[in-house]
Amino acid sequence: MRLSANFKMILAAAATLAMLGVGASAMAQDLATGVQAQSGPRLDFPAGLATDGRAVYVANSRNNTVEAIDPASRTLRIVAGTLFQEGSNDGTGPSARFNSPDGMTMNGQNLYLCDTNNSDIRQISISGTVTTVAGQANIAGTEDGTGAGAHFNLPTQIATDGTALYVADSGNSTIRRITLADFKVKTIAGQAGTSGKTEGGPDKSVFSGPRGVAVDKKAIYVSDTGNDIIRMIDLSTLQTSTLAGTGEDGDKDGPALQAQFNNPGAICTDGTFLYVLDADNHSIRKIDLNAKTVTKLTLVNGHIGSGCALTSDGKQLYFSDTTENAVEVVDTTSGNFTTLFPPGQ
Repeated sequence: MRLSANFKMILAAAATLAMLGVGASAMAQDLATGVQAQSGPRLDFPAGLATDGRAVYVANSRNNTVEAIDPASRTLRIVAGTLFQEGSNDGTGPSARFNSPDGMTMNGQNLYLCDTNNSDIRQISISGTVTTVAGQANIAGTEDGTGAGAHFNLPTQIATDGTALYVADSGNSTIRRITLADFKVKTIAGQAGTSGKTEGGPDKSVFSGPRGVAVDKKAIYVSDTGNDIIRMIDLSTLQTSTLAGTGEDGDKDGPALQAQFNNPGAICTDGTFLYVLDADNHSIRKIDLNAKTVTKLTLVNGHIGSGCALTSDGKQLYFSDTTENAVEVVDTTSGNFTTLFPPGQ
């Protein structure tokens, strides 16, 4: 990560002020805000994405904020969190704190976020009110339960079908379901603390560090990152099977079970196609869920894999480029892409 001289100065000043006692935090934030104003709004390791058609929401991971990009004006604003300050506080707008936020999804007027280094799940209204709905900050674990009675271990991506949230609980190598009605958490695939590649029901299936999850009306799809394959979990039976990939890393299109991936990360679906951010192949792969074939949608120069989101018509896909600290938008038919933010890049 390249830091400007001004930014290095602010970080040093903030560290010094933090040792001065009363008022230091506010003074440090004033300085941080000054730098943001000088250099313009920016992204630093953009991760999870979500969209409601009016804005593209981005987990600005290294800045510990959740922000919104206006697609028309290509401007950026902070929804919740305070620049450069990590923590776990609930609250509204700048009073909330995050710790390396990652995957996001949207249901109605609420965003749901994997607050990865806090090992919990947060709810953020589009007006900026943040609450912790599952897990406990800084307490990693494997327990199922309701709300704070459940524990996660470095969750990375999240998806919703409108009635439940599905979480790639990467540190536990499991897939968790959170019912939205009561925020009850249940492990539906994988065995906590065990890595491998086994098909079957919830008591038998095994994953290896999954980092992507998506859902449609039929199945939950999982980037089983450590195994370099894409798995699917039948929604009605919770049986896990392999959708695509041989289990050997590579870069091969074709029939799904003969295709190869290399460090697949974030995924998203419109119910017809599944899009995979194939990180170490620097490409976005497109899986036809009916024909069971894999093709390459586009190549990307930078590092991808942390976040993607589709428009409601499935015609555009937003993805995070952590090399360029940008959010890009790609046409899902042609594969042509442009930069959404920062403008002019």
